[in-house]
This record gives sequence, structure tokens and C-alpha cells, in this order.
Amino acid sequence: METSKKLVIVATLSIILILTYAYLISLIEGVDYFTALYFSVITITTTGYGDFTPKTFMGRVLTVVYLCIGVGIVMYLFSLIAEFIVEGRFEEYMRLKKMKNKIKAIKNHYIICGYGRLGRVVGEKFIEDGIPFIAIDIDEDVLKEEYEKFPDKFLYIVGDAKKEDVLKKAKIDKAKGLIATLPTDADNVFLTLTARELNPKILITAKADERDAIRKLKIAGADRVVSPYLIGGLRMAEVSVRPGILDFITTFVKIAKDEYEEDIDLKKFVVEKGSELEYKSLKDANIRGRTGATILGIKRENEFYINPNPEFIIKAGDVIYAFGTEENLKYLENLVKTKK
Repeated sequence: METSKKLVIVATLSIILILTYAYLISLIEGVDYFTALYFSVITITTTGYGDFTPKTFMGRVLTVVYLCIGVGIVMYLFSLIAEFIVEGRFEEYMRLKKMKNKIKAIKNHYIICGYGRLGRVVGEKFIEDGIPFIAIDIDEDVLKEEYEKFPDKFLYIVGDAKKEDVLKKAKIDKAKGLIATLPTDADNVFLTLTARELNPKILITAKADERDAIRKLKIAGADRVVSPYLIGGLRMAEVSVRPGILDFITTFVKIAKDEYEEDIDLKKFVVEKGSELEYKSLKDANIRGRTGATILGIKRENEFYINPNPEFIIKAGDVIYAFGTEENLKYLENLVKTKK
């Protein structure tokens, strides 16, 4: 049992013992309660000024029993108080009390459920951007370690994030969003269901390890589902086989298609000689207006032009990188081909 809990229990027992003895001695010795309370305190603390002593046989017997029981309890109480102060428990108690007060007043915040490697990245980004949040994890040591880094900005609750009472302590009814980064997909599905029930309007972003879990988390009520392994794997593949400056864009387009089932793609088109776009500026070509596709960049020989100027003149051999729906890109494909 923690020192703070022991301290509360022993202190309560000591007070009850002091008050009970004072009441009994006032009846037996026929003195007023305040005098009996005074005698009770100086007796149990072994101060004993000698200005009052029991006169009756029953009073003396009661005092002997009281001393045998009470002195040991009070000495133990003093040792717990010393331990509480020496071990820094008092400082920790005040810190937790201060943090609880902050949690009581918080609103429009985020709740990070699971403060492992992924949750910590999210939390430190929130701290950097000044976004208020509460972290929940069953590992108190992990949370304390993070608190030591950001004592004024880090709020946490030790507990199981899947339980309703823990989420209520984190003020889920006042929260803006919830990040589910628990160790398993099953835990995140259960957490999503619980959170959605407690706050139907909250924005839930959940982690998924397996592809099948993406669909299940959406059914459970997650607004957004992120698969770290999918993102990481696609990123590694892209930088390996397509190490160009636009490789990161293809990764996120792929995520949009696979995770969110968006009708979007990224393609490159080579401008053919005699095409409708040749020798036209981007402004005059009006690619966006005519096709709906968005130009990300143009490669000419060894040069990349990211988000090129509207006055950029398109030439044969230029490689246009664009993204849009399948229909958008099909229109653009027709424009880059040689006119017949």
C-alpha cells in the first residue's frame, strides 16, 4: 500500500482513538470533555505534564489500555509522516493535487489513450503546438518520466483507457478529440466503441496494425484510422524505387486510396511534341479548370519545378506530375498527347 494511503488510514484511526478515549474518560472521571480531550492528547503523545491524572480504578485501567494501544499507533503515524516528507511524497501529493485541479477545469482538449512509442510522438507534437491534452496509460512510470520533461504542460491519468470511469476522469464529455493508440487492434476497437457512446460528437483517430482492423474501427465509430505499418512500409518502398523529390506525395496518395477509399491518384505525364499544351503557359493551358487535375510539379531534364509559376511555359519532353480522380487524370492524359 502507498505511504499516502497508509498515512490517511493511521491518522484517521489515531483521531478516532483520541476522541473515543476523551469521551470515555470524561464520563468515568466526571470532567468536562475539553479537559478529557487535553488529557487524551498529552497521554498518547507521552507528554504527560502531570496536572491531571485519573482518580478512579476504571479510569486508570482505561488509561493503561489506551497507552498500550495508542502510543504504538501514534509513533507509527509520526514515522509515516517522516517517510512521506523524506521520500518526496508530499511534493508528489501536491503535484498530483495541482494536476487534478487542472484536469477538472480542462475542456476542448484531446485524450491520448496509450502513451507508448506512438502515443508519445503524438503527445510531444501536441506540446510543441500548444494543444491541450490528457494522456492515459496503465504504466505510471512512463507517464511520470514524460511529466518530468514537461511539468507545466503534461497532464496524465494512470488507468485502463477502455474503462468508462477512466475516460470520465479525463473529461471525455468536454474533449474535442481522442487518439486511440493502445497496443492491440481489439483494444482500440473496444475503446472506440466506449468513447463514441460517452461522447457521440468527439473526433476519434485510431491506430490499426492490421488492414482488416481499419474497416472494423470505422464501423466502431472512428472518424480517422491510421496504420503506422502501412504508412511506414509504403514510405520505404517509395524512397527505394522512386527516390525523387515527389516520392512522399505518392505515399500519402496511396494512403488516401487504401485507408480512406478516396478516388484519387498521382501520375506523371510526358508532354508529347505537337500536343495541345506545347508552348503554352500554365495560365493559358488552364489545366486545373479543364481537367480538374492539380499540377504538383514539372520536371525538365534534371530540374524540378515544384508548384511552378502560372507563366511557366510547357515544352515537349516536360514531365508533369499531377494528382486527381481517375477521370481528371484521363482528361489530362488526352491533353499531353500529340494532336491528330
